[in-house]
Amino acid sequence: MREPQTVLITGAGGFVGSALAEGFAALGWRVMAVDRAFDEATGQRLAGCDLVTAELGDIVPGDLPTAALVIHAAAITTPAADLGWTPAAHVAANTRPLVSMLEYAARTRPAAFVFVSSSGVFAAGDGHTELTDADLPTGHSPYASAKRAGELLTVAALEGLAAAHVIRLGYLYGPHETARPSRSRTSAVARWLAAARDGQPLVVPSDDPLRDWTFTPDLAPVLARLAALPPAGRPVHLCSPHMLRDSAMAGGIAALVPGAKCVTEPAAVPAKPPMRASDLSRLGAVRWTAPDAALARLVGTEVTA
Repeated sequence: MREPQTVLITGAGGFVGSALAEGFAALGWRVMAVDRAFDEATGQRLAGCDLVTAELGDIVPGDLPTAALVIHAAAITTPAADLGWTPAAHVAANTRPLVSMLEYAARTRPAAFVFVSSSGVFAAGDGHTELTDADLPTGHSPYASAKRAGELLTVAALEGLAAAHVIRLGYLYGPHETARPSRSRTSAVARWLAAARDGQPLVVPSDDPLRDWTFTPDLAPVLARLAALPPAGRPVHLCSPHMLRDSAMAGGIAALVPGAKCVTEPAAVPAKPPMRASDLSRLGAVRWTAPDAALARLVGTEVTA
């Protein structure tokens, strides 16, 4: 029997990283899940993975095993001001772990390295009705700047050493989403689910933005196929084709929870246009869970269970 391929995933204790770890394990990969800490619930969910507790801010532990695929999903999205940090400290906290992992990859030569970037590189005024591959990101927050720098650093550092892929994720939602210090603000869907569970109204911003919605359990199968191919040579917008307004998503939850209702409040900040997925035809048929099916699953497990 052939040994399973190994994938190393940083940030595996968080929402996105743990979804990737679960997904790759379900695909039959051996998963090395790396993070500075794992809470009890996440540790139990990742019981089939090799959990590695490590600080990646300066150096990668020398005994970290090699992997065929490295996915750097670790990130700090909590704003610098909320953490009491300077912008420079926030940039450093997001770039130093990446540089450490790039040094690890240069030394161990994985077949592929994936840097997980974000539509957060874009500013609210970027694009027109959608954010496409042709749109140049102009976001300048510490988080946006660090992600954009990471997109460039990944390709430059691994040229000739490993296949370097850069992906941008958009609006994500899925099971097991909770806040933690590195990601203090959860998705709109998580907030609506919590409101429905607590008998509170589901708040929709008055501008009712159109967003791309990607269900996190869908990510690993798509990413596994993408990483097996030559890099696209540019950041790939890895998101589902499902675009809905906030009112439709919140209304979908309310329709599944007796007594739940939606209310409108003034928008706090302008929303970016939705991100249009890159052409993924070279991957073959890609399965993206429809929002109605995903919301039914989430309501069944996280609201009415």
